[in-house]
Amino acid sequence: MLGHFFPLRKAARKCRVRQFAVGFAAVVLCVQAAAAADKGTGTGTSATPYDSVSWAGLNWGLGIAADFDLHGTQVANASIVNGIVRVNDSSSNVGISFVLEAHYFLRDYTFDFGGSMKGPGGCSAATTQTGFINVNCTEIAHGPFIAIEVGDGSTSTPAAAGPITAYALGWMVGLHHPKFDASGKPVADNTSWNLGIGLRVNPKGQVLGDGFAANAAPPNGETVIRYKTEPQAGVMLLSSFSF
Repeated sequence: MLGHFFPLRKAARKCRVRQFAVGFAAVVLCVQAAAAADKGTGTGTSATPYDSVSWAGLNWGLGIAADFDLHGTQVANASIVNGIVRVNDSSSNVGISFVLEAHYFLRDYTFDFGGSMKGPGGCSAATTQTGFINVNCTEIAHGPFIAIEVGDGSTSTPAAAGPITAYALGWMVGLHHPKFDASGKPVADNTSWNLGIGLRVNPKGQVLGDGFAANAAPPNGETVIRYKTEPQAGVMLLSSFSF
């Protein structure tokens, strides 16, 4: 009796294995077919998804940044008035400057003007009666960036602090509107407007010298303000454009 039972159990196991393999293969084929359908035809015809030309990855941009010193101890100018140290100019704690940045967008998303989020290639392009290409979405991407700051107020001259005055590292979000040619096909285009926030380091921040403090008496016997330079950490808010 048992001799007949074990062969039947082995046969049932083999049957289940075959069924699982067939089912798994069917799922893989369905996923591949769905992915191929999501890519679209690339024709750019009305209500037809286009093959997204990816703009994610490594790129660079030019922009303007506003930076804020975290400690607020930088002093551009000070003097001694009636035996008390008075700070005349501390505007270097906040600055606006030009930046050159390099970023790497990890991936891009598609934001439909109807309010839904889709994957790359989820847009559609339609040709209007007047011949214009109507795109119904914008692409959004995010990733890390590194930037160098060129110029910082009056200290941007090479004689004062060199052409590069600070460095920054942070995270960035990019906005990109797809472009199409006259036939409605997508065109490779890396233009984007980028917004970022990061940690800024100024390697030569000017502060009061040792022993000097704002609104306090100077060290004994000293009648002239001394300064020193030291690294200063801050926050950078960046807006750049990629071409």
